[in-house]
Amino acid sequence: MTLLKIPFKIIAVPIALAVTVVQWVRIFLTSFAGAIFYIFSGLCFLIAVLSYLMGISTGAEAVRMLVIGFVSFALPFVAGWVIGIIAAMKESLWDFIKS
Repeated sequence: MTLLKIPFKIIAVPIALAVTVVQWVRIFLTSFAGAIFYIFSGLCFLIAVLSYLMGISTGAEAVRMLVIGFVSFALPFVAGWVIGIIAAMKESLWDFIKS
């Protein structure tokens, strides 16, 4: 049985290395984009609250801006979830190679 696994393990090594590089790139891009999205969502929140309090916008417009701010705040968390899936796939590949 181990003789049958050896060719698959040899094929799995470059795939595992490629998945590792993809994970690192996604982590970098998610961290960078997360900072931008957090600033954007904070600005949306402040603009929505202040424009409603000053009477510049109606309640519906303020709620729309708050939803946009919340969605832009949640996007980095979704990207982090995808990175977690990539990390789990990488770990299972390395476990297969080590077995």
